[in-house]
Amino acid sequence: MKPSAIRTWSVLALGLSSALLSQLATSQVNVPATIQAEAYSHMNGIQLENTSDSGGGQNVGWIDANDWLSYSNSPVNIPTTGAYDIEYRVASATGGGNITFEEAGGTPAYGNFALPNTGGWQNWTTVKQRVNLSAGVHRFGIKVNAGGFNLNWFRVVPVQTQSWTPLPAIKQSGHLWVNATTNQRVDLRGTNLGNWLIQEFWMMGGIISHSGGAVNDQCTLESVMAQRFGNGEKERLMKVFRDNYITARDFDMMQAMGMNVVRIPFLYSLIEDEYNPYTLRSDAWQYLDWAINEAEKRGMYTILDLHGTVGGQAAASEQHDGCIGAAQLWTNASYWDRTKWLWDMIAQRYNGRSAVAAYDLLNEPWGTDATTLANRSYELFNVVRAKDPTRVILLPGHNSGIDAYGNPNSRGLTNVSTWMHFYPGLWGWNDTAAYGAGQANMYANWLHCNPNGLGESCDWRNKITSLQTPFLVGEFQPWTLLGSYGGQMTRKAYDIYNSYGWAATNWAWKTTSQNGSNGDTSGWNWGMVTNSSNGGGMSPINVSNASTAQIENWFRQFSTQPLVRNESIATWMNWKPTVGTRIEAEMFKDHNGIRMETTTDAGGGFNAASTDDNDWMSHPINIPTTGNYTLQVRVASPYTGGILVLSRNGSDLGTINMPNTGGWQNWQTVSTTVYLTAGQQDLSIFVRKGGWNINWFQLNPL
Repeated sequence: MKPSAIRTWSVLALGLSSALLSQLATSQVNVPATIQAEAYSHMNGIQLENTSDSGGGQNVGWIDANDWLSYSNSPVNIPTTGAYDIEYRVASATGGGNITFEEAGGTPAYGNFALPNTGGWQNWTTVKQRVNLSAGVHRFGIKVNAGGFNLNWFRVVPVQTQSWTPLPAIKQSGHLWVNATTNQRVDLRGTNLGNWLIQEFWMMGGIISHSGGAVNDQCTLESVMAQRFGNGEKERLMKVFRDNYITARDFDMMQAMGMNVVRIPFLYSLIEDEYNPYTLRSDAWQYLDWAINEAEKRGMYTILDLHGTVGGQAAASEQHDGCIGAAQLWTNASYWDRTKWLWDMIAQRYNGRSAVAAYDLLNEPWGTDATTLANRSYELFNVVRAKDPTRVILLPGHNSGIDAYGNPNSRGLTNVSTWMHFYPGLWGWNDTAAYGAGQANMYANWLHCNPNGLGESCDWRNKITSLQTPFLVGEFQPWTLLGSYGGQMTRKAYDIYNSYGWAATNWAWKTTSQNGSNGDTSGWNWGMVTNSSNGGGMSPINVSNASTAQIENWFRQFSTQPLVRNESIATWMNWKPTVGTRIEAEMFKDHNGIRMETTTDAGGGFNAASTDDNDWMSHPINIPTTGNYTLQVRVASPYTGGILVLSRNGSDLGTINMPNTGGWQNWQTVSTTVYLTAGQQDLSIFVRKGGWNINWFQLNPL
């Protein structure tokens, strides 16, 4: 037993005279500042020993609960108020250590921090706690809440100086995602980095096999490589894959295709050492840190998605949580506790990192019932919120919906959101629609609901708006079955979801195949980009007989193989209404009562339809100069008497009486003259009298 001591760290109790304080102030150090653990001014309970860590010297050991260390003799100058990382060099054979970083004397305290099991008393690793410090001279202390670790040094480091402008944090405002500083609405539209930090082998064309057949999940791949080459070589090969599958090139292409958020699916063992539970890998944060930085450099937020937990959370037949088989997360108490620990580590790491828009607690956790999922998710929410007080936290949807959560706001929770994955046209959900136009019309109905404004996505819109919580469509696929309509429908899906106030991330960024693609967008796989058939083809590989060099080279090809993007998606994601060009009527920003359908007019695509009296659609456009413009409108109607009005802010700018063109797809161009003022504005097509279709309109200066 160690003798107890009263922890009173005031300057008087420590016996520091004003003269000594003055002397200490002159020897203060600037950040980044490293303080050796054994260089304390005062302590309680600890002992010293020689260390085998790099640099030699001594470390602090025999650390128990209620021990403490004061470093009043090592004043640190904090130049500006803001976020700083406290890096601790620690070793532990047992894990469970917990400390509080604070000022010598105990006030203020900057938060508790859990320390990992590193696999031994001299197996050293560096872990990081993010804190907010005020400008000025600080004398720090460490209080021990739970012992069982050694400490070699700690370091105070400013959060990485960035050569790019940090993104503003995002928060909840009712059912909207908003800028935490300005409260302005943020429309998040992005993609998923599937098959990178957790593999899904169908996304590589299903051309990886082993002696037992196709490799269908990551567990199989890692097991085969570990049995053949050992765990160390298996880990090295997995690192080669991660280093090459996604590179800076991908982030450049994402930005160019109009993305502003990236959902990053990852497997638990990316962070936790699977061989030493409750222990961070030595490279635990390498890939998430890199991805967050690469995205933020390009103005894109990130969503961290725990796609695969220890033991698995998905249905038994699913492979996307890492292993096909029963979801053991829900029945194994140790697995559940490790998942809570993992989120504790993640929340500590990214607390204060504004580029992280949200934490996605569990992906498709459908290996349990909705009530159990809701209860466990609220439990995870509390774990995360204890370490990160402001981040938006996503409560995962069940395949039966989100009703089991009730209203999260009624629990007094803040910055809480829910998600669902919407895949109309797939897996039993209107999947009988014919490829191409059939799928396109089905998807248009999903987005625009029934003529009365109910059903399909509108029911979800009404539900989420009534809950007053933000919403994420975490996965959706609007192009692969739509043929030539896919690019425009992709943009339309983002526009509709954003108009509801939702964030949306498609599945997925990249897929590859054996032969690749020649760029023909009339038939396209699940990735926004894929490997090119011109020099980017891939040969199958059998990991049961391939050498380590062959497997390594196969993994390395991803960083250099030519890629092609879906140019239709790229065009539509960057499209905007412009004077002097045709403006597709169905590409409205907001609307009331309007629907869209495929058209037989020249050029194909879609037209706006189902116009009833007092319906409307608005289009944002920049008018370059004040003056008169010709308004041309491409219309079709089997009736006479229809009236179209171009308006701005409720004021009429021009009226067109609709002709009877002889049918809903018999098209005619009509025109009138309107007077417009210069500037960015929303122009609306108002249906004063309905019963007509509109394909496009165009404004030409006179």
